[in-house]
Parts: sequence; structure tokens; C-alpha cells
Amino acid sequence: MDLEKAKKALEKALKELTPEEIEKYFPKDTKPKGWISIEEHLPMFKAMDFMQGGSVYKVKNKDGEEYESMVGDHNTWYYLAKSDGITHWWND
Repeated sequence: MDLEKAKKALEKALKELTPEEIEKYFPKDTKPKGWISIEEHLPMFKAMDFMQGGSVYKVKNKDGEEYESMVGDHNTWYYLAKSDGITHWWND
């Protein structure tokens, strides 16, 4: 199947999704906005950032210092963040 055929097939399938299927396969983000503890929720690698290899988030460490951190695999990032003293990340 060529790329154009695949694109058309995907567009057709997405248009035919019911509201229940949309909610099931594309759930809304329910995480609170603002500073979130890494012990409660982890930031996720956003698909739109695929070409740069990760998503950049504002983070805060245990001393209250703010800076940016790149998240590729959130499970691995958690342990790196803990070792760097990161306690929170900013959710827009």
C-alpha cells in the first residue's frame, strides 16, 4: 500500500469513530495544570516532539531552582530526575 492510500484509509477510519471510541483511544488529559510532583504524575514524550527526540518541560528541584529538562522515556527520566534532585514539573 502506498503512503497516499494509507493516509486516506486512516482518515476514513478516524472519521468513522464513535464518541465512545474517541474517548477510549484518545482520552483527555486529566492531570492538573501547574506544578506537579514527579511522585504523582510523570511528564510524557509528546508525539509532536518525535523529531527532536523528546519533549522539553520546565522543572523545579528540591531547592526551588527552575530549569528545563528533556523527557524521552518517562520511566527512565524519573530515575534521572530523582538523582538530579528534580521534584516537580510544569504542566501547561
